[in-house]
Amino acid sequence: MKNQFLLAIFALIALSLQAKVEVEVSETVELMSILSRTAGFEEYNMDMGGQYTKDTEAWFAPFKEHPLISYYQSLRENYGIAYNAPASLAVSLEVEGGKIKMVGKKELLDDRWFNVDLNDFVARLNQFYTDTRFHEFFQQHQAFYNNVLQQYQTNVMKYFNQDWYSRFNGTEPGEIFRLILGFTNGGSNYGASRQVQGQPKESFSICGYWTHPQMGSVLDPKNAKQHAVPTLIHEFNHSFVNPLQETEKNAAILGDIPQRLLEQDFSIMSKQAYPEPKTVFNESVVRAATIIYMMENGFTADEVETELMSHMMRGFKWMPELVTALRDYTSHRNKYPTLSDFYPQIAKVLKNYLDAEDKRMDKILKFKQSSNKPSATTSRLKAEAMETVELMGVLSRLAGYEEYNMMKDNQYIQDVDKWFEPFKQHPAIEYYQGLRQQCYIAYDAPMSLAVRLAVDNGKIVKLQEEAGDTGLDSRWDPVNMNEFLGLLNQFYTDTRFREFYQQHQSFYQDALKAFNNVVMPSVHPEWFDDFYGKPSSGLKKVVMGFATSDGGAYGTVRHLKGQPREDCPVICYYGFDKMAEIPEGMSEAIANMITGMFNSSVDQSSVNEDKNLALLGEIGTRLLNNNPMLGYNYGYNDGSTLMNASLGAAAKIVFMMENGKTTQQVGQELANEMSSGYTWMPELVAALRGYASHRNKYKTINDFCPQIVKVMNKHLDTEQKRLDKALK
Repeated sequence: MKNQFLLAIFALIALSLQAKVEVEVSETVELMSILSRTAGFEEYNMDMGGQYTKDTEAWFAPFKEHPLISYYQSLRENYGIAYNAPASLAVSLEVEGGKIKMVGKKELLDDRWFNVDLNDFVARLNQFYTDTRFHEFFQQHQAFYNNVLQQYQTNVMKYFNQDWYSRFNGTEPGEIFRLILGFTNGGSNYGASRQVQGQPKESFSICGYWTHPQMGSVLDPKNAKQHAVPTLIHEFNHSFVNPLQETEKNAAILGDIPQRLLEQDFSIMSKQAYPEPKTVFNESVVRAATIIYMMENGFTADEVETELMSHMMRGFKWMPELVTALRDYTSHRNKYPTLSDFYPQIAKVLKNYLDAEDKRMDKILKFKQSSNKPSATTSRLKAEAMETVELMGVLSRLAGYEEYNMMKDNQYIQDVDKWFEPFKQHPAIEYYQGLRQQCYIAYDAPMSLAVRLAVDNGKIVKLQEEAGDTGLDSRWDPVNMNEFLGLLNQFYTDTRFREFYQQHQSFYQDALKAFNNVVMPSVHPEWFDDFYGKPSSGLKKVVMGFATSDGGAYGTVRHLKGQPREDCPVICYYGFDKMAEIPEGMSEAIANMITGMFNSSVDQSSVNEDKNLALLGEIGTRLLNNNPMLGYNYGYNDGSTLMNASLGAAAKIVFMMENGKTTQQVGQELANEMSSGYTWMPELVAALRGYASHRNKYKTINDFCPQIVKVMNKHLDTEQKRLDKALK
């Protein structure tokens, strides 16, 4: 009993003195990360470590059939062991006498590990550690680790004011903070905790490392301040913020607010590994506190605004209100000695925000469900397969693009992985990964090029387009197309891609037949001709992307030389060869999505008319300036393109309202569009509903553009006031 008392005293002393944070490398973190990479976990296969990634692949590729690998893959499939879960276990492991052992309390592990026999797993891990000579690999790279750690100390830690945290929070941290670089993690950052018997609890931030031939390293001075520094500031905040919500008093004060925050955008939060209410709330407070840190520690106004807006674009739309609240907290510390004392005000601010958002959504969703349902007709449109779409889909999957690695549970994808696995180190892959980092070639950008490619005498060529009317995604603008096509042709030849494509023709045709029979008859692009008051100006085709993703679609437009303009969305494969397995209502939802995507040819011709371009261009530019991630994600390089896409998305929702969809279905679609970054969608949908109700006054969408401008200006002015209040 006496010894336990002394240990507790020593722990308290250690916490009160809180040693200076130093960046570290961890053998067990590297072990679990490299194990995850070898097992094919896409989040550990970003392959952004330069020569270190090449060394890792060369050393561990021979062990992809190790007994642990298939077992570990089954843990991912059965229990979701992925993303931060490997890191959670890694910090509770240590190497002692050449053996891996558990040292942390099991209770602090990510709860996904509770389903796993840890003694058995650690025994298997020890076998992998021995068989792969992991310690030898780790020792051989000590000079590399030390060099990178020194860069971190020089270029990142100089911005780190550790004393600020205790002053801001009014308390000492409830745990010891430790910082580890994850050299296999690429752009991902993970948090984890452990508590060794008789020692204080430790909170770990495992920060990803990346480097690129053109962009340089994340730790180069410019990149460090933009990427690494905010991550460090953010993660250290968790040591102070997370324990506050655990108290009964604060939990009672917050009530259902954390749950309501999560429900604001469950999809985008879960994609960021924030599936629980308390996590979303803590992340919110931590992010707002990071903004305050930057304001008080010499960051420029532009840097602060960029950081704030980046959080809003990640789904934390309430950030201006929370930052404003924390600025009030810092101005009244005599009234609120600690951040915990300020919890009632945080709850009040967030409740007001949530109530206002509910009213904003309710205004749109209080509509009378229409009994009108377009009759199913035999569509003239038939979905088709395209070899170049499959080629770009496979290339993106092989390069580790996470949006092209969401699908696993079907035979075709298993065939893809088996056939192309030997080519993961092909020169085209490394070059293509560089394009993602440098030009953000991702999501729909690969498909935008794919529909402009063709196979001519066994060679991949780019088709000619009408001068001045190319719809190629602007992210391809800085790319040397001849160089890329040269590497793509080499990949096409070396992988025997044509042979793979031909072998799967019967699969493609069976899937397309089912899709065309069940889905395409419910596609109604003619609705938009009537809605916009003018006919569409181009042809329409649907392309099925079998290797693109697990659901969704990528919109593409092309205007080949001597041919009419074409809308040709690439629809991701859902398993259409087995239509009996498609959930009820899903085929209709997919048809509605395609119908909506086909309105762009009508819509774009409206926006691009001179008088409307002048009216809407400024609106689109303001939207783009407030939401720059939309430019990176979707390739919007001008305001008219963004407004075209926004109007199309809003019109699709009006189509659903007028064609028998329920409030729940419309609400889900509205939420999906807002999750994609179109946070102004409620206002725009309301405007288009007004247009639909007054067609005697507004014959075409062109006539209604001044009203759209008025509505959007009002929305933008309101948003600017929110930002100004937080930042000025």
